[in-house]
This record gives sequence, structure tokens and C-alpha cells, in this order.
Amino acid sequence: MLHHIHHKYNKEHTLSPFAGLAFHPLDGILQAIPYCLLLFLVPMHFLTFELLLFATGIWTTNIHDCIHAKIAPVMGAGYHTLHHTVYNKNYGHYFIYMDKLHHTLFTPEEDDERRLQRQK
Repeated sequence: MLHHIHHKYNKEHTLSPFAGLAFHPLDGILQAIPYCLLLFLVPMHFLTFELLLFATGIWTTNIHDCIHAKIAPVMGAGYHTLHHTVYNKNYGHYFIYMDKLHHTLFTPEEDDERRLQRQK
């Protein structure tokens, strides 16, 4: 179900900075739940919370702009583009640590190697 609602508006051939802000309403609600729960676990000033939400909006635009800056361990557009083409890799938010831990990391370099192998 998550795959259906998450990828309904974010297809690999439509990635753009605007695609990061175009999502199914249920997907938006599911993505907002961790931020709301965070307020109960880590009390913070309202402005801090708003700045975190703003940073997430900037981040979302960044990972959908198809410009891979190659700044490890930051999960940039190169990683996230692969998430939209492979679908079962690169779930991380800001960094690649959790994908490494759960063996779901697929690097742009691995994708380049895979493409070269197919051409041979």
C-alpha cells in the first residue's frame, strides 16, 4: 500500500524539485506522524519545530532535483533517484547510515557499474 501511495506522484520519469512536494494526502499524513510524535519524546520550542519542518521541505526539494552533489554520507538526489527507480533501496532521510545498517543502500556508483555490465 505504501508503495502505491508514495510513488503515485513521484515516478522516476517525473523527478523535479516540484515532485518532492506533490504527494498523496495519505502519504503526507504518514510522513508527518514522526514529527508530531517527536514533540512528545523530545520537547522543543515551537520555532525549532517549525525550522525542522522548513529544513525538511528544503531537503525534499533537494533530493528531487536530480543534481547529485556526491557529499558522503549525505543522501542526495543521486541516491533518492535510485529509490524511485529501484523502489526497495535507499529509504534514508538525511544520511545513508540506516540504509547501510539494514542493507538497503544502493549507491549511484553501484548503479553505474550495473549499467556498464548490462551494456557488455
